[in-house]
Amino acid sequence: MDINMIQGSLNKIEGIINSKVVLEGDEITEVHILANNIRSPKQIVRDVESILYTQFDYKIDKNKISIAAIQSEDYIVLKRIRLSGVSVISKDNVIECSVSLFYDENEYSTKEIGINTAANRKKIVAIATVKTVEQILGQAYIFDIQDVIINSSNNTNIATVLVNAMLDGNEETLVGSAIIKKDINETIAKATLDAINRRIQRITL
Repeated sequence: MDINMIQGSLNKIEGIINSKVVLEGDEITEVHILANNIRSPKQIVRDVESILYTQFDYKIDKNKISIAAIQSEDYIVLKRIRLSGVSVISKDNVIECSVSLFYDENEYSTKEIGINTAANRKKIVAIATVKTVEQILGQAYIFDIQDVIINSSNNTNIATVLVNAMLDGNEETLVGSAIIKKDINETIAKATLDAINRRIQRITL
């Protein structure tokens, strides 16, 4: 495995300042993380696990991940964006998705239309979600959906969304997840918001 590539991916995770990966052969024996105080260590560990699994097909024991946190003064608490509803309509080769979100007592909605493929049926929900968030922020071309992954663990289905974000000229990778209970489309939208809401407070500064 390429240590520089792994560390480069980990350093894009929100909250991580720097990382050092220790390898023995093809096994990762240690992951050391220097982080700020914007997010909890538990959230960062979960994102490290997700990045290693989704990008490098490597499952790591979370006990091998150590985090050192330093104080940061640029964190403020703002209202979270909440999901209002998701509508997905498929007809022949076309799929149409509308996502509605609540923020600060106002409702915002975006419609996205695309080709009706299996992969795009998942991705279009995440795309419509980030475009609605951009509408709320009043800024375009902030987010790009890297991937939407559906996997299982102990008979529990989970949706994981990887979002690339361009902030202050820097690219970051945001990761969010949600447990699939009933509607998979709503779950994908919630997983997307799970990734983005962690970063909203700093985007709006």
